[in-house]
Amino acid sequence: MKQIQTRNHQRRFLIASRNAQKATVLLMDELLKINAYDLTIIFVNEARMAKINLEHLQHEGATDIITFDYTTPKLLHGELIICPAVSSEHAAHYQVALGHEIARNIIHGVLHLLGYDDTQTSARKIMKREENRLLQKLARRFALDTLSHV
Repeated sequence: MKQIQTRNHQRRFLIASRNAQKATVLLMDELLKINAYDLTIIFVNEARMAKINLEHLQHEGATDIITFDYTTPKLLHGELIICPAVSSEHAAHYQVALGHEIARNIIHGVLHLLGYDDTQTSARKIMKREENRLLQKLARRFALDTLSHV
């Protein structure tokens, strides 16, 4: 099974769901060579993200991405909940397009599904290095700016 679904449950930012799906397929099939996956990418507003963050992680406020991992030994399976409003703030801070930051969010979430951890400094550095490597490779093959119509 190779399946990616995208859902946009926010209206403030124009997200190109079909392009997000295409970029994720490229990441999974060509860059990571994952044989079986079932991913759902859901774009939510700040209020919804803050609620999810509090309910599931006991953290206050909105964050850019939360990953729910349902992976089994035979299937990489999860939900990536992304908040374009927070991602937009990060994009502005790092002076990149929102589409670029959305791609980073997707890669970050997939890395969590693959077992990467960012709770400790040493593990965070390893994860960030892999995130940057994959983002550069993806950017060479796909116009990341097309993930958002900003």
